Amino acid sequence: MELAYNYPSKLRVKTTSIVKALIKVLAKYFSDLGTSFVKAQQMRADLWILNNMSNKDLKDIGITRGEIKERFHSK
Repeated sequence: MELAYNYPSKLRVKTTSIVKALIKVLAKYFSDLGTSFVKAQQMRADLWILNNMSNKDLKDIGITRGEIKERFHSK
């Protein structure tokens, strides 16, 4: 049993264009969401690295342990 719908061609074209636009919007949304996730993970990793550096290493890059959060979150 085969179902065949015979919609008017204008309706098919309009529906198809709406679906294509929706797919583009959803693709951009998920792409942006993924990018935001990667940035957040990178920020967490960078903060962890700074917090686990020795005071000598921090001095070499020009910051103190007390300035880590301030400088990190001031971006």
